[in-house]
Amino acid sequence: MKKFLTFALAAALCTPVFAQKTGSSNSNAPTVEQTISAGGAKMTLNYTSITWASGKTLETAMDKENGAGTRDYINGQATKKPLAMFSTTVAVTCGDLKLEAGDYKVYYTISEACEWQINFAGKDDKVATMKLPLMDNGQPSKRLMMCLYAGDSEGAGVYVAFGEKMCMLDFKPAKADKK
Repeated sequence: MKKFLTFALAAALCTPVFAQKTGSSNSNAPTVEQTISAGGAKMTLNYTSITWASGKTLETAMDKENGAGTRDYINGQATKKPLAMFSTTVAVTCGDLKLEAGDYKVYYTISEACEWQINFAGKDDKVATMKLPLMDNGQPSKRLMMCLYAGDSEGAGVYVAFGEKMCMLDFKPAKADKK
């Protein structure tokens, strides 16, 4: 009986996380498709605007001392069910991150230090990860928001917001390596 109750409790705790993409709060989550063409570059972002419902699972995940199991589960689900696709016809950089021209699955994870990361999984499932430079959002967002916008000449930016946090990612054409 104790094993059954433990299993039932574990399943109940995991259900809200699974609901991020497939549960009742996201059964009709809007999808957004955006494309920018500038110069010789074209970037496309397609994503599902999920909600975290009441947010209690995320509160647990952000508990540095007691949330490791929840973070592991969220991270595992994120890799299996990416929320977005990002395509670029040219190699780009975003901070220290470099992406070759191509198509990428995009998903978010939480590090052991409770920092949000964005991940770009390319061909052969090679993953490029970067810490999100999150800051407080004056306009809290109930849904994940990713807005692709025109940047410098051939570049673009992505505004990311969820809950009380937001950040802006600046994608610039990568400079050719000098030999």
